[in-house]
Amino acid sequence: MSLQITLVLTLLGLLVPTVAGLIWHFADALVWALPVRRRVPRTRIVGLEVPPAPSAPEAEKVEITLTRNATTRRPGVLSLEWDDPQGHTFLAQLGPVTAQTRRTVTRRVEWQDGPLRVGQVVRPSTLGLGTPHSRGLAYREVGVPALHGEMPAWLVPASRDTATGGTTADWVILTHSYKGLRQDALRVLPTFAQLGLTSLTITYRNAHGAPRTPAGVYRLSAEEWEDLEAAVRYAKAQGARRIILMGFSMGASITLAFLRYSALASAVSGVILDSPPLEWRSLIRHFARRYHLRPLAGVVEWLTVVKSGQDFDAVDHHSVMHQFSTPMLLFHGSADRTVPVAHAERLAQARPDLVEYHRVEGAEHLRPWNMDPNHYEAMLRRFVQRIVPETDTQ
Repeated sequence: MSLQITLVLTLLGLLVPTVAGLIWHFADALVWALPVRRRVPRTRIVGLEVPPAPSAPEAEKVEITLTRNATTRRPGVLSLEWDDPQGHTFLAQLGPVTAQTRRTVTRRVEWQDGPLRVGQVVRPSTLGLGTPHSRGLAYREVGVPALHGEMPAWLVPASRDTATGGTTADWVILTHSYKGLRQDALRVLPTFAQLGLTSLTITYRNAHGAPRTPAGVYRLSAEEWEDLEAAVRYAKAQGARRIILMGFSMGASITLAFLRYSALASAVSGVILDSPPLEWRSLIRHFARRYHLRPLAGVVEWLTVVKSGQDFDAVDHHSVMHQFSTPMLLFHGSADRTVPVAHAERLAQARPDLVEYHRVEGAEHLRPWNMDPNHYEAMLRRFVQRIVPETDTQ
């Protein structure tokens, strides 16, 4: 009996510190705003082939075979970036996976702006690489004055204003994800430029390259919305008359917090939300279940409050769905393991009068665009032309 007790006490002695460490780690991950270094894995081109039967336009596309990794095997569209010996950077877009083995992945090349060759090492991404210039867009790096200092931002004029460097009166302001980068927005910036909208892609406090707060913690949109308000103020000072907001993941949560709390909310004509977390307590419970720590979700929530002073009621956007009055376009992926699709569907079901919802089957977090770029962009165009009806349709 004493041996059994000894074994139990030994196991408890091992488990308790381990569990406590996991709880502390998850609370830290939610709170501390560390510099973002998005790892871009390298992949090697091991095959290039033009299919021999050009009976259909699809068959004429080059097929590229890459070494397989977590990025190259993701569903949907993939971007490649590479440099030539002179230091020029090129970009290509690949379609969905057409074949794969244990070591390789094959896709069709949708377009490319430079030469590809077998043996070449390239950088794959399902989010975004480079700058607006890599998407064929003229842009300026600007600083948006905010409470904690100037926030770096990309200002992209509408396509018709590229030659003059001017801006239109219709703007879209884009906000990146939690621990994200401005590159999150690169996939959609060409569409907005073609529609005649000036785009401003911002950072916010504690994000990569942005000013840091004294505490250096995320508040999960409870305070970050003030930086979006600063961006709206900047746009209006630059001549913006009609403004659309687009947010990715936590950027979408920041967008909704802006609508709740900002005195400038009435200046916004519509919002676009991609993969939004709308209530953070349930998100903590989701991750606790995912990592088999469900009974400890409350402890993580409590530690988050202790570490950052988080106000979870202030970022519970589900509880105030009846208060929103701004038209919304909402995208969410059915395979999102970071923010469950139920977050979006609860909003869509509660406000069908306000929300145009697109559930994207098979899409992972932040990747509804990747599953069908043409459809995603068509929905953007339709929404923008409804909200700002005089936009161009180049």
